[in-house]
Amino acid sequence: MAKESDRLAKASAELPVVKSAALGTNMDVPWSKPVRIDDPFEGNYVGIFDRNYFWRNFVNNNARVEVISLWSRNSIRVLLAYSDRHCSYGSYYRTLIRVPDCLVFNNTLQITNLYIKLGEQVFRLEGNNNTFKVSDELATALKNSPSKNVSIRLLSETGETVDSAIGKRTVEGWKAIY
Repeated sequence: MAKESDRLAKASAELPVVKSAALGTNMDVPWSKPVRIDDPFEGNYVGIFDRNYFWRNFVNNNARVEVISLWSRNSIRVLLAYSDRHCSYGSYYRTLIRVPDCLVFNNTLQITNLYIKLGEQVFRLEGNNNTFKVSDELATALKNSPSKNVSIRLLSETGETVDSAIGKRTVEGWKAIY
């Protein structure tokens, strides 16, 4: 175990540094690559940020859905955000040109359950505040996953279900974390 800790400490010293573990839709971090996180509230550790976005009918609107996650040895943190545009057409005074007036709405959902499908095995994690603990069994399965996209399912406290994917590069990076 001491050799593993030494190896991780040496590897983490060579990684890019991210100054916060906070998740948000406008983050500027190295995506899908191991990084050293130096967070003033959570301390220092190695993690991988992942992002997937797509359009779908969500909460009764055609919205852009964004799934942002932070994978670390002890936990997985997930942010499920969506944005929607409502446009109406107004016109400039004394002209016939019509220009859309758009309002953009952004929101997030509280995630209570995270499902991770690794091969034929599905891990169901119950979380608190969008954070999920990583068991030793899950860590081993993540480390040994084949280098391909992994399906995940998010279940919100309101019952909304969103299926997404963790990209191949993030899955390859899990080997440095777990």
